[in-house]
Amino acid sequence: MQSLALVRATIAPRQSPLAGPSGDQAPVEPLLDLAMDNTNTQGAYVYRLDRKRGAASLIGWTGLRPGPADAIQCQVMGEAAARLFERGSPIVVHEDAWSDVRFQDLPEFRTNAFEGVVSVPLPDADEVVGIANFCRSRRVPVQPRELCFFLGLGRPLGALLSGSIVRQDLERTKQKLEDRVLIERSKGLLQSDFGWTEEHAYLHLRRLSRQRRTPMREIAREMIDGRTSFAPRGVLAPPLNSNGSAASAGA
Repeated sequence: MQSLALVRATIAPRQSPLAGPSGDQAPVEPLLDLAMDNTNTQGAYVYRLDRKRGAASLIGWTGLRPGPADAIQCQVMGEAAARLFERGSPIVVHEDAWSDVRFQDLPEFRTNAFEGVVSVPLPDADEVVGIANFCRSRRVPVQPRELCFFLGLGRPLGALLSGSIVRQDLERTKQKLEDRVLIERSKGLLQSDFGWTEEHAYLHLRRLSRQRRTPMREIAREMIDGRTSFAPRGVLAPPLNSNGSAASAGA
């Protein structure tokens, strides 16, 4: 019988921290390595749940690759994500986990056809913020001490994810404030140069954003940097009505 060390050498485990949508990372790999060292596990995968976006992001793994290198940083959407959101208690599957409707759409199961899994909700306070899947390539039972070990990782992993989520929220708030400053400055330039009201200046920015399919913050930044004309082709655009159309000359 092969030793666990030899099996691991055969499957050539590797690990990789993955960034979420904002580029943020949760340092979950040390705990996943701990699980690999103390249990009969060939892969461990952590998902962060984003209920606002209806998505689950694979943010860390160790063991067998969850997919091709160019597709590892993935998000799970739709019904697959909804099933993760509904997860309130651990799930233990000993065989054919790869074909179980609760797991079959996740990349690690599609790629590696895992037979067994212990899927553990990751709570923080009263909310489940993530899911950890501890997977097995063979049909072998989970020992009681292994199950206790997996369950014991739930709260530490949940706390790590929550800290990461807080940082993401702060980054998003910071970005919104920076965007607002840029837009306010560009509106001020339009008001000063063309004698427009604040509303007309805002509607002009919005129109340029729609025409160019570019975020308003980028239009505003270009205006401030002098890279974009305030009016198309150097001609002063007429003031806009509240519906976004040009006002008449006698208005």
